[in-house]
Amino acid sequence: LERLVRGIAAGSPLPVSVKVRLASEGGDVNVREVVGRLRAAGAAAVTIHGRTAEARYSKAADWRLIAECVEDNAEAGGGMPLLGNGDLLTQYEAHGRLAQSGVDGVMVGRGALIKPWIFKEFRDRRAWEPSAAERVAV
Repeated sequence: LERLVRGIAAGSPLPVSVKVRLASEGGDVNVREVVGRLRAAGAAAVTIHGRTAEARYSKAADWRLIAECVEDNAEAGGGMPLLGNGDLLTQYEAHGRLAQSGVDGVMVGRGALIKPWIFKEFRDRRAWEPSAAERVAV
C-alpha cells in the first residue's frame, strides 16, 4: 500500500487520500504503523475505520486506537488530516468522537444509510425528526 500511494502521489497533481482499517484482512492490528507509512509516502489525508474487516459489526469501533494515530501524527509534525470512521449513527456520536479522539473530521457510513439527514443534524447540532414528506425529500 505504501508503494502504491507513493507512486500515485508522486504522479498525480491531485491530493491522494486513503481509507484504511485497523488491520489488513487476516492480519495483526497495525494501523499506527500503516498511517505513519502512508504519511511518509505522501498521502494528503487518511481515514481510519475503527474496526477490522473480520469484526464487521460484531465489535465496536476502536476510537481509542484512532486517537493514538492522531497522537502519532501530531508527534510526526501534523499537517496530514486524519478522519475517523465507525459507529457514527447519530450527530451526538459524531460530535463526541470528533472531540474525544482529536481527529480532523469524521466519515459517516452506515449512519447515513439509516438516517440520511444525519448531516443536517450534525451541522445544526440538534436532532431532527422529519415528517414522511421531508424524509422522502432527503
